[in-house]
Amino acid sequence: MSTINPSNFPNHDLLAPAHKSALIKKQGPKHKNPLTDANPPALTQANKPGASESAETQRARAREAAEGLVATSFIKPILAQVRESNNAPAPFGPTQAEKQFGSLLDNQLADEIARASQFPIVDRMVEQFTRHLGEPKQGDQGIDLNA
Repeated sequence: MSTINPSNFPNHDLLAPAHKSALIKKQGPKHKNPLTDANPPALTQANKPGASESAETQRARAREAAEGLVATSFIKPILAQVRESNNAPAPFGPTQAEKQFGSLLDNQLADEIARASQFPIVDRMVEQFTRHLGEPKQGDQGIDLNA
């Protein structure tokens, strides 16, 4: 039984010396402090999402999250059930590719439906997500419940 010795194989250097120095410069310095590696500056308190964002930006992010939740939990299951119920014969039925990539299409279509439609549940979720912002709610009629 023979062993492989790496010194027997030629070492082919595919990068010229000028390219190596440019590559090393692009990589930048390596962190030596394990605390910096474990907690990069992007995760410090000052840089956390929402720390310095405007109320409008937070409301837009909340709307995007609410639309994603509605798309995933309400619309996508309906689309998947409709897709599975297609039992058409061979020339008109779904092909193997349609069966394989159908869930990707369902995800995209559910996102588009949730974004394009004005679902009241999305508006209610945005209101709940952003109630801490202290802004008056949209659609607030100023109804006095104590009257």
